[in-house]
Amino acid sequence: MADPHIKCELDLLDKLTVVLYRSALTIAAVIMAIIGYETIQATPFLIIVALLASTTVHIYDKRFRWLIQGAGLFAAIWLIAGLWQPLALGAALFVFSALSVKEYFCFQIKALLLTPIVLAGFWFCLIFNVSAGVIACAMLGAILLGVAAFSKWRMPLHFDIGDKTRYQV
Repeated sequence: MADPHIKCELDLLDKLTVVLYRSALTIAAVIMAIIGYETIQATPFLIIVALLASTTVHIYDKRFRWLIQGAGLFAAIWLIAGLWQPLALGAALFVFSALSVKEYFCFQIKALLLTPIVLAGFWFCLIFNVSAGVIACAMLGAILLGVAAFSKWRMPLHFDIGDKTRYQV
């Protein structure tokens, strides 16, 4: 996670990754608004966006960065392998849950801490075939991810990067 008080010079790749990350959060919010109604069709798109978000996020601590990236990669591989699709979806939802908690630390918007609970609720309602719960949690998840995306787009690009020297390799 970056320090907004430090303004480093951004190269083209820095700008690209910040825009891709913010776009992924935005698209995830849109997909969550759809996934409650079209789960099978929307799941691969959410997984692709989770992989994109997880590989373009800027977090100093490599342990958290690798955990989030690993979940995104797992979701993509599991989906490609054609194995139980809900597990791939769960890994993608984990990515967005972790990113929402990360964004909570950036913006101090307490509602973002509800995202992991809402997305887990969505997943469990999907698994146990509670259609009203699936739709309710999907809509709430869309709103929460939308809040995170909106908050990200309002700030300058360099806020996402912070001090380049602090990133662990």
